[in-house]
Amino acid sequence: MSGRTTASGRRGRSSEGRGLSGRLPRRPGRRGLTLVELMVAVTILLFGLLGFTHSILRAVATNESTRESAIAGEAARQMLETLQAAEFDEVFRLYNQVAGDDPDGPGTAPGSGFAVPGLEPVDGDPDGLVGEILFPASDAVPGMLREDLVSAPLGMPRDLDGDGNVDGFDHSTDYRILPVVVRLTWRGTNGVTRAQFRTLLGDYL
Repeated sequence: MSGRTTASGRRGRSSEGRGLSGRLPRRPGRRGLTLVELMVAVTILLFGLLGFTHSILRAVATNESTRESAIAGEAARQMLETLQAAEFDEVFRLYNQVAGDDPDGPGTAPGSGFAVPGLEPVDGDPDGLVGEILFPASDAVPGMLREDLVSAPLGMPRDLDGDGNVDGFDHSTDYRILPVVVRLTWRGTNGVTRAQFRTLLGDYL
């Protein structure tokens, strides 16, 4: 009798275990990404890449702009030193826009324009030169130094011959001080860029 009871008990427990296992909740199966989720992930990734690329391009452009400014500054410094080293009473005739008044004969002087290696001239520039030297002379009469010329960059009007008066006569042969602007215009990373450097030359001897 005890054997029947034991067998019955085993059958009962087995039946009970099967019943419990049948009532356990099933774990949800793994599912793949939907098309919408994939598109959202790709969009986020693209925005991140675009922002990173933009930052790199901006940094490169900033570095290039800094390089261009450094080249322009060095070119202007060298030109100002060249002007200061020239014979003072010949500076205007050597570096103005007129070829006919050159000290050693027409067309022998450097003139008002100069090239700057490393900087690209602006499209349409007739001379294709980046640098330009400016004096107190009008475009209409570039070989005539005028005291009454109005120009903020040159600090004009100004008494150039030291007689205490500001007049409209030509002082290209009797000036004692000479305002000069070295202007550079080039096509750079940020488009057309211009820089100006000025000095005041004087006959101190």
